[in-house]
Amino acid sequence: MKKYLICLTVLTISISSCVSAPEVVYEREVTEDHGSREWGALEVKLVVEKMVESLYVFLKEDWNGPAYLQVKKFRNRTAEHIDTGVVTDEMTTELIKRRIKFLDESLAEDSIKEMEKGMTGLYDQSTAVPTGFLKSPNFYLSGDIREAVSTRDGREIQLLVVTMRLYNIKTGEIHWQENARFLKSKSKDKGKEF
Repeated sequence: MKKYLICLTVLTISISSCVSAPEVVYEREVTEDHGSREWGALEVKLVVEKMVESLYVFLKEDWNGPAYLQVKKFRNRTAEHIDTGVVTDEMTTELIKRRIKFLDESLAEDSIKEMEKGMTGLYDQSTAVPTGFLKSPNFYLSGDIREAVSTRDGREIQLLVVTMRLYNIKTGEIHWQENARFLKSKSKDKGKEF
């Protein structure tokens, strides 16, 4: 029996060492990416860099007053699947690092519930969340990604335009707008049409 258990243990160790987890390989740095026909890491990086710098300069040099931003609809109006949340999340992260204030409406309801609990008198007033301190946004940050596709000399040409704007909620004015453009081309597939 002892001999059987030793053989079983050796066999188990041998099999488990042969079957290994797949190796994860990270691609090159985004800064080394050369781009591709599809929307990818390079486009996200370039859009975020341009938009963050332009918006930051506007808010710090041109806008006179506090700015509380809320991200609104950022739409993909192209034929490609593009997760626009990647762009807005990267932008808000970089702007928050630079001390630009953003508000998250999805958490307001939870904040109000905590305030209501504090008002019941059941909670220690030194730790209860006081009322009257929630901030309202004064700007909406929104935008879209659009494309124009054409064919020239056997090549498919795609123009991608990413536009972002800062909308003043009180006045309805657009105070800031910026865009980034990408012109891509590829040989038109002369294979079978599906």
